[in-house]
Amino acid sequence: MYNRSVVAVVSPSTEDLILDACDELMVRYGFRKMSMDDVAKKAGLSRRTIYNFFKNKEDLGLSSISRVVQLVFEEMESIASSDAPVDDRLSDVLEERVLGRLRRVSEYASSLDELFEAVRPAYMSRRQAMFEAEQELLLGLLDEGIEEGVFRSGVRDFAGSMILATNALIPYSLSPEELGNEEEVSAKLTKMTELLLGSVLVNERK
Repeated sequence: MYNRSVVAVVSPSTEDLILDACDELMVRYGFRKMSMDDVAKKAGLSRRTIYNFFKNKEDLGLSSISRVVQLVFEEMESIASSDAPVDDRLSDVLEERVLGRLRRVSEYASSLDELFEAVRPAYMSRRQAMFEAEQELLLGLLDEGIEEGVFRSGVRDFAGSMILATNALIPYSLSPEELGNEEEVSAKLTKMTELLLGSVLVNERK
């Protein structure tokens, strides 16, 4: 899902209009009370058009989650390819992996439990592919850091461990109270990132 080409457009696609409407309605009503008729009305489209893109409300909700993951991954890629020192890039990528997700769902955080309950089986089947793509990105940074002498040799396996560790702070794993407190999650993430980076750096950060 991550290798599709991205084309810049002036206006959002019909699919994005529908997803935007879905997200706005989840803020207002929650996922359970939201109907496909509500989505069609909010998007200014016919119900038939909505079903041309999404087979049912659960498919729409799952696509909303997938869009968040895609946008976060693209930002992670941008950070990873920047000119910053490799250890800073690795730290920032881990931060974006957590906080990027959190910020993009914060407005409808109260309805996330409803959403995940409805789409959980389908989401779980996709989740591993998402995580594998993110792990490959981390692995590339670790390899680069090893080559530069910034990271210790033999730490390639840490890519998977970093995914598992930060999974504890992504929205799917958080309580409703935690979802509404970015400052608290950010503080936990900072401590976690320091531990993860400290385990791979040749010299401890000052």
